[in-house]
Amino acid sequence: MSSRNKFFLNLLFELILSPYLYTKNFIKWSIQKPELSVEKSRTRVPVDEDKLSVCIHEWGGYKGKRSKKIKNIAGFDCGLDYQLLRFQNYNGKYDVDLTVTISDSHLFERKIEDVKIINVPNVGMDFSGYETFFENIKNAKNKYVLLTNTSVNKKQVEFIDDYLDFFKANRSVGMMGVSFNSKMYQSLIRNNFNPHLQSFFLLTTTEVLKELVEKNKSFPGKGVDFKLALIREGEIKLSRIVMDLGYELVCVLKDGTPYFFNKSCFRDNGRNSWRNFFGDYRLYLEEPNSIHQLNIKKA
Repeated sequence: MSSRNKFFLNLLFELILSPYLYTKNFIKWSIQKPELSVEKSRTRVPVDEDKLSVCIHEWGGYKGKRSKKIKNIAGFDCGLDYQLLRFQNYNGKYDVDLTVTISDSHLFERKIEDVKIINVPNVGMDFSGYETFFENIKNAKNKYVLLTNTSVNKKQVEFIDDYLDFFKANRSVGMMGVSFNSKMYQSLIRNNFNPHLQSFFLLTTTEVLKELVEKNKSFPGKGVDFKLALIREGEIKLSRIVMDLGYELVCVLKDGTPYFFNKSCFRDNGRNSWRNFFGDYRLYLEEPNSIHQLNIKKA
């Protein structure tokens, strides 16, 4: 079955079950008391080397500098040029290895120096690049991994050392990002709660990705060629699996605060730890998709 047909079949099931699903969510949020945590967070396997492998995914038809506008969210400038500048100018204490994955590479008209390039199919979009990159590094030593695309805000801040130091010190964290969404907008059940990190910036390790792929039997989003389905089967599922594995997720907020969320027990979907905005975090930001400097005092 195609990704598109599967997506609309899921919507049909939601429509049929909507009275039950709406009522269930209402009771859970309005009547049922949060459960106390009964499970400790999982501890991440330490990295073998202080190295960050960065994957920047790009669609071949984009210009190096572009403007992005998302409905109800402030517009911003972004692009591959800003991403390359961000990492190629880094001179901190970690070893950074940079790879650019390009889908529809026949549309890509420029040459990039001193960067590894991997051409990938456009099926799965960003996740096609992420999955191919993972396949290239999965047998190497365990290290830090950053999966990102070119829709990151052009604003330049120094973040690598602080983010990796924080990640190293907090081994209960399986994945770290700079933006979140508490809902699945690609659903008919409007009162749903599906907290997840947004996939334009995801910091993790090789071992966590291996655990994630093993649990899911494949990289989330692999082979999904319908964008609405890809958000469900790629971005949202990825965060859900990380929490199912017992790890915490962290989002660095605008003021630099690291915001933790997780599953407190098997039946919890993240609700018990949620103390933040509902919906897309970018709705509340003047500079969406930005990398925020970590406030060490709040970390």
